[in-house]
Amino acid sequence: MNKGSAVVWLLGAALAVGSAPAIGAEHDAADVDSYPVVGRGPIEMDIDLEFGDWRLANEVLVMGEDSWEPLGGTWDDEDDQSATLQIVWEPGGLFFKFIVKDDEFIAQGGNPWENDGIQMAIDGSAGEIPAGFPNGTTHLYNFGIADGWQPEAGDFQGDAEIVMERDDAAAENQFEWYMPVEIFAEKGTVLSGGMEIAFAIIVNDSDPGAEGQTGWIGWGNHTIVFGKQPEEMQTLELQDEVLAVDAAGKLATAWGALKR
Repeated sequence: MNKGSAVVWLLGAALAVGSAPAIGAEHDAADVDSYPVVGRGPIEMDIDLEFGDWRLANEVLVMGEDSWEPLGGTWDDEDDQSATLQIVWEPGGLFFKFIVKDDEFIAQGGNPWENDGIQMAIDGSAGEIPAGFPNGTTHLYNFGIADGWQPEAGDFQGDAEIVMERDDAAAENQFEWYMPVEIFAEKGTVLSGGMEIAFAIIVNDSDPGAEGQTGWIGWGNHTIVFGKQPEEMQTLELQDEVLAVDAAGKLATAWGALKR
């Protein structure tokens, strides 16, 4: 079978198997207001920074220069600060993988936003987001390698299962966490395909000679900074498609590799 025939056969087989996840894509945070979140399906996911269980999670939200906002600092290049975010859902909560490229890890302040930390807003109310903050439905969480997990606001605040570390060799700050639904939505909420969750996240940047909160990249930035406007949140769209480890999953992986 020649390569062209193999491509046609694999594409046809992938389309014929309903459980095969769609070929994923990179989504530029500066250009999109929604992100497709696939279901976990039969994949077992562990919060351990190993990331092998993310191998079929193909949807990637990319943050870089186009989402940068300064607060006295400068953005030099992708090595200075850039990030990729991936999210997977299950009925009981959300899994996150967040890799931040940062050539200098500076943590000399007293808060996550001063220490290359993360600030995240999430709202599972599935309704129109009330303006102003606090608004009774939006939850704000801050966290960082030097500061741990810090709930800030929201009616259902709680702890995530989270692992964070600095990889100096890769010049990356790595984050993996799981948020049970009860820490961002009403008790009894069960996630399912077709649901929408409001969401925003920023990564703060601190550099030598410009320590502290001197700028950030992110998605839905002004939910969190410059006045906290929860109505500016973006949308997580939970998909019916799930990750797969059977023949369908292997077909999707093979087709993605062949396509490249």
